[in-house]
Amino acid sequence: MSWKAASAALTLRKQVDKRWPKRDRGADGIIGNADHKTRPSDHNVNERGYVDALDIDADLFGAGKGRAAAQRLADQIVDYAASGLPGSQRIKYVVFADQVASGSYANSMWQWRGSGYGHWDHIHISFTPYGETHGGLFPLPIFDTPKK
Repeated sequence: MSWKAASAALTLRKQVDKRWPKRDRGADGIIGNADHKTRPSDHNVNERGYVDALDIDADLFGAGKGRAAAQRLADQIVDYAASGLPGSQRIKYVVFADQVASGSYANSMWQWRGSGYGHWDHIHISFTPYGETHGGLFPLPIFDTPKK
């Protein structure tokens, strides 16, 4: 089956790659593996032919390094989703370091919550149908930070 990655996923991955060109990509992904096909997942092709998920390896500075930067990136994606800024409605939810954040629960809207969500080695971002065709740049401060 033919599929397309959500435009927002491709843009975000390109921005991450530009910011951290030597990062580890071992846990990166868009299309799901066989395990994903056994359950509902945004890594599976939807009825419109899109895959609405992106995984970004947490080792942004290479093998075993950059976890603090990955947490800042995840936090900024969540803050952007909550901001109401143009394009923020592309984000469906974010999972990282055993927590999830989404706009699904009014009393904790876009707050990290949980445990039991896994995702220790990568940030998972799911996109809404709007993100399938809207791939504008993500205005995250971390992308403007000078490289070290």
